[in-house]
Amino acid sequence: MKALLLTPLLAAALLTRCRAPDGCAPVSTRCAGNVAEICNGDSNWQTLADCDAVSEHSNSAFTCTYVNEEGVAGHTCLPTTVDAGTFDAGTENGGVL
Repeated sequence: MKALLLTPLLAAALLTRCRAPDGCAPVSTRCAGNVAEICNGDSNWQTLADCDAVSEHSNSAFTCTYVNEEGVAGHTCLPTTVDAGTFDAGTENGGVL
């Protein structure tokens, strides 16, 4: 009886874990709307930071953008008041942290 109850749970867990890879390069980053995402070791995108949630919690507007500063590059949430001239915003996709 227990096996009948556990079988659907096990199947659901395996199917969720075995999703097809997105094909991204691990550790690369991107903006998906106003969400910074990072590619995990399974080549799937996962949320790194939701800039709308950051804005809500900080009472200041944040936006997802590409940063390349002091040898560290990637997408993250930055306050919209930051001078864009201090950051290299030329890469839209595929930054690496």
